[in-house]
This record gives sequence, structure tokens and C-alpha cells, in this order.
Amino acid sequence: MSIPLVLEVAIGLVFIYLTLSLLASEIQEIIGTLLQWRAEHLKRSIEVMLAGNDSESKAAAQAFTDRLYERPLIRSLNQEAAGPISHFFRLINQAIGVIYRTITRSRNVFGNRTSGPSYIPAESFSQALLESLQIEDLRKVLLESRLVSFIEEKLLLPLNHVVNDLRASTANEFLLNAEFRDLEQSIGQLVKDFQEKRTTLSETIDRLLTRLEEFATKAQDVLPDNHHLTETFMRRLHYLRNSLASTTLDKAALLKTIQPTLSELISILDNKSKIYRELKTLVSRDGGTAKAILTSIEAQTLPSSLRSSLTSLADKATASLATKAGNSLMETAKNVSEEPITNLKIYLTDLEGDVKALSQEVEDWFDRGMDRAAGVYRRNSKAVALLVGIAIAVGLNADSLHMLDRLSRDPVIRSAVSEAAEQIAVTTAETATTEELQERVDNLLESDNLIGESRIPLGYGELVTTQQEVAQNNWFIPFIPRRAVGWLITGFAISMGSNFWFSLLKRVVSVKASGKEASPR
Repeated sequence: MSIPLVLEVAIGLVFIYLTLSLLASEIQEIIGTLLQWRAEHLKRSIEVMLAGNDSESKAAAQAFTDRLYERPLIRSLNQEAAGPISHFFRLINQAIGVIYRTITRSRNVFGNRTSGPSYIPAESFSQALLESLQIEDLRKVLLESRLVSFIEEKLLLPLNHVVNDLRASTANEFLLNAEFRDLEQSIGQLVKDFQEKRTTLSETIDRLLTRLEEFATKAQDVLPDNHHLTETFMRRLHYLRNSLASTTLDKAALLKTIQPTLSELISILDNKSKIYRELKTLVSRDGGTAKAILTSIEAQTLPSSLRSSLTSLADKATASLATKAGNSLMETAKNVSEEPITNLKIYLTDLEGDVKALSQEVEDWFDRGMDRAAGVYRRNSKAVALLVGIAIAVGLNADSLHMLDRLSRDPVIRSAVSEAAEQIAVTTAETATTEELQERVDNLLESDNLIGESRIPLGYGELVTTQQEVAQNNWFIPFIPRRAVGWLITGFAISMGSNFWFSLLKRVVSVKASGKEASPR
């Protein structure tokens, strides 16, 4: 068999596989849509990711994922078409799903709902997860509680002792009464500004120290000059001010004692943790938001693997922030190297920044999990494609051995199919989408009348079946039907996908074209 003949046969066979692969893709897409394979696989993948492949955490992961899918942010991604016609087809789709799950005895992964989103952005998943755990609300409650406790225990209470001692020494119980009341009102406004997010924690501490200095200035104006009681009082105020934050590093340490760390926030999931006991104390003290958070946490059965994963992600986020802060500090020190390092004003990142860093880590974790899930989905799709390919081969009697035999023996069929294949390869761009390729192949099949016994050797027509029976009589394996072997070969070929065969078709056509150009030599 000459090289040009081999190339024509190969081109014809590849074109047939390309056509059948496009049909298989369409069928597989319809089946996947009806049975919601993508949406179901996505939810199962999230369950596996949350459970960490731990069989003991499987039930808890499924329950938590169901609650996660009820979050408005996730639920809004599952937008169903409106209108009576769309609703009718939706009911048919749901009925098919019920029948499929009944036959396969599989559970409805969407719980009480009939469908779910087939794609969830990493940002939406991260936000829904952290909202479900109420990390931001917990941060706010703990931060406000610790700030108020710090003001009462470390500032107002010691300052009240200092003022009372001065009043006792001067026998004047109303001394600095107006100034102290103004300070309390001013501090109350500072706390309110912080609660309403008009100021950050770092700014609130700075303003708090400023108010204490203003109180000292007012007291010095009221008290007599050059009096030993005045000097003693001012020294004690100065000592109190320095004990709070005398340097930038002291302020940094103070902020870290007030704001809970990410690890502390995640430890709320453990009812034996220190932060859990702190939240229970807040509930017994004033209830409100703290009670709602505790009730929500206790109502959720979280997978143990999710707790460990979030703890690990929190540690990574903290380390990342520490590295960035260190680099920023070194850069600042480099730019103002002529000043002492103690004069540098360090703006520590408030916990909002930490929560954002944790959110980013959760997004990366989700992306990694979905990359693995995509690989699993592709492998499953490959198996389904093989089954669909075999079904198409049997349904259309697409016997590869018979097609190869007819293409090599019948010049009319070979020429017609080869010309159609070359036309597709030349006129269709490499970057064409599957839909564009499908349309061009359909148009070509209709215009050139390639479907039928006179063209592509497919189907159960009398001519094709007769030729297959003749070939079976000359088949060297008597106990295995030749047609079945051809079907299997076609099924495997179809499972390779239309992109594979289209790319191969363009290469083979290119080889044939280059051979024609070289022939005059």
C-alpha cells in the first residue's frame, strides 16, 4: 500500500472518529446536565475536602456542607431559569434525577433541594465558610470586650485610686471631680467610635493615651504649684502613662494582648479552649451577640479535620502577615535610618487584616482542593466517555475494522471522506471551539451527503451488514465476533475526545500536503 493511500485512509478514519467524538460530547453534555454531574461532583468534592478523607468525619462534613450551601452567598449562585417552559423542563430534569438516584441507590447530595451550583468561586466559598463560623462577629465581640476590660482594669481603676489618694491627702472629696468625669465621657466616646468602626484599635490606643495626657495637664492647672502632693500626684500619673505604653514596642505588645489571634479565633471550635470559656463568660455577663455566636457554634457539628485545617491555615496567615510586617518595618527603617529605631511609628495591622489573610488562605486551600477534584472529574468523565463511545459504536454499527477495510478497498468512499476531512482541517482554525467545530462538521455532512451506505460505512443497512458477515467468515478468531472487536476499538477512539482527533487530523493533512509539494523533485 503506497504512502498517499495510507494517508488518505488515515485521514478518513480520523475524520470519522472526529465526527463520532463530537456526537459523544453532545450526548455526554446532555446526560451531565440532566443528572447534574458537575454540581453533584462539586458538592461531593467539598465534602471530601472538609472531611479530609477521614471516614469518621464524613457525616459531619456532609451536614456542614449542607448548611454551607444554605448560605445566601452560595444559594445565589444556583440561579434557575424563570418562566413556565423553563419550569416544566426543570421538573422533568428533577424527575430524571429522582429516577437515577432510585436506580443507583445514591443519596441526594443537595439535601432538601433539587439542585445546586455547578461552580463556586473561591472567594465566595471562603466568605461563606468564615460567615458560617462567625469569625468576624467573634472577633468584634472579643475585641470590644477586651478593650473595655483593659480600660477599666488598667486605666480607670488605677487612675481612680490615684485621684482618691489625692483627695484623702487634701481632705477634699470633690477635687478633680469635673476633670475626671470629662475623662470618663471622653473615653466612652472613644470606645463608641471604635465599636462603630470609625477608628482602628491602634488609633483608639493613641487617642486614649492622649486623653490621659490632657487629664494630667488639666490636673496640673487645678492643683497648687510647687506642692509636694501635686508633685507626687503628677509622678504617679506619669508612671501610669508609662506602664500602659511608654514606647512603640510597648504599644505593639499592648495591642497584641488586646486583639485575639487567628489561632484563638479558630480555637472557638473546641469547647475546651480558653477562648470558648471567655465567650461563655461574656454570655453570662451581657448575652446579646456573644450568646448568638455561642448558640450557633454549639449547634454545628464540625468535622475534626476542618478544625485542624483551619488551624493550619490560620498559622500560615499569621506567619505571612508577620513576614510582610517585618519587611515593611525594615523598609521603613532603611528610609529613615538617621532616626533611632524607637522613634519609628509602627502601625500594626488590626485584626481585620488578619481575617482577610485567613480568607485568602482559605481561598488558596479551596483552589487546591478543586484542582484535585477537577482531576477526579476528568477521570470519571473519561470512563463515561468510554461507555458512551461504545454505546454509539453499537448503536450506529461503527465497526472500526469494517471502516478500515472499506476505506482501503473502496476509492469512492475513501476519496469522499478524505476530501471532507481535508476541507475541515484547512478551513477550521486550531483554536476553534467545540461548538464551532460541531457546526462545520454538521454542515459538511449535510452538504456532501456523507451519511449513508454510499459514503461513510456506518449503520445496519443491508450492504454494511452483508459485508461484515463476509468479513466474519474470514476472521481468524472464530469465538470472538469481529464486529464486537471493531465496536470496542471505536469506543476507545471516541473516548479520546474531539480535540484529540481534530488536532491529529490537522497534522496528518499537513503531512499529506507537504508530501504533495515535495513530489515534483
